[in-house]
Amino acid sequence: MPPTFLWRRFGIFFSLLSLSLFIWSCKSGGSSEGESDKIHVIENNSSDNPQDHFRLLTQTTFGPDRASLEQIDQLGFEGWIDHQLNMGSAYDNTSDNWPTHLERTIEIAQQAEPNVGWYDADDDGTTYFNEANGDIQVTLYQMAAWWDNVLGNPKYPALGQDQLRQRVAYALSQLLVTSNSAFPLNRRGEGLAYYYDLLAKHAFGNYRDLLSDVARSPTMGAYLSHQGNRKASQSEGTRPDENFAREVMQLFTIGLYELNLDGSPNRDGNLNTYPDSGSDLVPTYTQQDIEELAKVFTGWDLVGNKKYGRLVNTDGDFTQAMEFNPEFHEDEADDYYTNQDGKVTILGKTIALNATDRLGNASGLDAALDVLFAHDNIAPYVSKHLIKSFVTSNPSSEYIADVATVFNDDGNGTKGNLKSVVRAILTHQQARDTDVKNDPAFGKIKEPLLMATHLLRATDTQPLDGWTSHGGVSMNDVYWLPRPEKFFGYAPMRSPSVFNFFSPDFVPSDETFASNNWVAPELQAQTDQTLANMNNFTKNVLHSYEQNRIEMSSTLTAFGNSKTRNNSPLLLLNFDKELELMRKAIYGNSGNFSEQTGLNLKEKLANWSDDKKQAAIKALLDHLEGVLLGESMTNEMREAFEAFLGDYTFGRSEKEIVLNMIKDSYRFLVTSAHFMVQN
Repeated sequence: MPPTFLWRRFGIFFSLLSLSLFIWSCKSGGSSEGESDKIHVIENNSSDNPQDHFRLLTQTTFGPDRASLEQIDQLGFEGWIDHQLNMGSAYDNTSDNWPTHLERTIEIAQQAEPNVGWYDADDDGTTYFNEANGDIQVTLYQMAAWWDNVLGNPKYPALGQDQLRQRVAYALSQLLVTSNSAFPLNRRGEGLAYYYDLLAKHAFGNYRDLLSDVARSPTMGAYLSHQGNRKASQSEGTRPDENFAREVMQLFTIGLYELNLDGSPNRDGNLNTYPDSGSDLVPTYTQQDIEELAKVFTGWDLVGNKKYGRLVNTDGDFTQAMEFNPEFHEDEADDYYTNQDGKVTILGKTIALNATDRLGNASGLDAALDVLFAHDNIAPYVSKHLIKSFVTSNPSSEYIADVATVFNDDGNGTKGNLKSVVRAILTHQQARDTDVKNDPAFGKIKEPLLMATHLLRATDTQPLDGWTSHGGVSMNDVYWLPRPEKFFGYAPMRSPSVFNFFSPDFVPSDETFASNNWVAPELQAQTDQTLANMNNFTKNVLHSYEQNRIEMSSTLTAFGNSKTRNNSPLLLLNFDKELELMRKAIYGNSGNFSEQTGLNLKEKLANWSDDKKQAAIKALLDHLEGVLLGESMTNEMREAFEAFLGDYTFGRSEKEIVLNMIKDSYRFLVTSAHFMVQN
């Protein structure tokens, strides 16, 4: 598939393999009237084409690896999707060997600092996990636990198997945004872990249920300031905080303007006809709607808080939902209000402020969320975000409308069924059809973080054992990459604002995008500095943290023991598969690569006949092409690699030369433009 254009950032080795960036985007397509009731699911989702299998895995996992490629070979497209949608999760059984994100975060904190009283009681005897009792930020331990869900962990074999659930949770975290950028979440990492569990738990559930849990979560309460929100008081000159009320409409449910079913502006009042002519946009809500909704989100506070509304490092439980305090809930009894009927009107719907919610509280919360959930915008708004997260940055009108139709009704009369929505996205013709991927206006840029996770999964990365924690403990089975933003410019739940790391409407400064009305959200995170840092990260982990290379001069135990929490990243890559492929090509069933130097090296290299060397290079490239590019390497790229590796002599021993060949091949592929685009 030809790229729309190629931006060269800077050279790494030669022009074909320079660290560059090219874009496939899908321009907004039209949709005729009367088409919205027809779902365009591809008739045959089975395929024996490795490129098609790889493509599905780039859309649904944190990176294809040999295990997932073999699994999809066995199950097929729909079989693999169904397996992922219906497999168990960490939320099925509290006593199994599958920890939730919060459980794993707490376990790592206790492992790293065993002498800390993480559950020491407050003055009033309340007991809960409290980050303030530790010496370093629990947000670092929370990030360590996140890597388990992405890469897996030998201590808990189930971790990392539910890749699709975790990708959906990650996508939702960029829609229902919370972040450690707000106090005290910069220290209360247990709250971030609790919140991420909500996203993962509901990833295949109902969006309405997710909204309910998000609104009650202490993390969102602290982030968008409805924790401790209180009713109006004329004497004190206060009124309900409007922050969460505004963002739950603008960013989490219905957006700024009325939408058609395909996500385009609804200008004619009929959501089933699109596109509409004209330039006027119809706002979905008014300032009065915000003020009315803000009254509902009052009376909620942290469990165990010493004083209502208190927000500090030391108090309050961030590991369970907020509790309702009716004495602080708006009742319109204060003289601040001229109309004191105890009711609010939101988007034209009137509800009682004391309407009973799902938990039996007279909070009105769920009645208000029901109003938002009933709005026609929520289906195209959420559907478009998820499509862009998994498949293409510029989904067609038809694609959005088809998925939004499923959001509105899963076939059984249920609205908001995310399992059905995710299935509709992944089985849609435009996601699976082989021909559509050849359209130069289709696909998306990979996020830097997803490029990194793909590399780590392809190299069978495991935790590095034996490094020393802040508490002086030798750590095992823990990935230590606590600040991914240092390498990739951002990290999960580390957004600088509620608007996420990048805008869904970001248009790069290029005429190609402007003239075609294309967006490329991920490019907002792809700065020159980010790409340079990404290249340095790739070089570092491939060279310094590969098991075979470490064992040439040390032992894994000694190497791990030489590291502390001040070193990062701390993980262990493995080139065993690549080494064996190349060894077999050179030596067949007997013989190994030597670590000896000098004359012995020359003698060993004499075994590398041209035919054997080319066979070894082919075996390596075939393998890397499969796990990194989905067997889509161009002839030009392969020829360049063959020429480069054919003259390769960098290394002091035969084994070191081979390891360097593998390392540099990985590095040049991962930092190539071909790898940076998901098509």
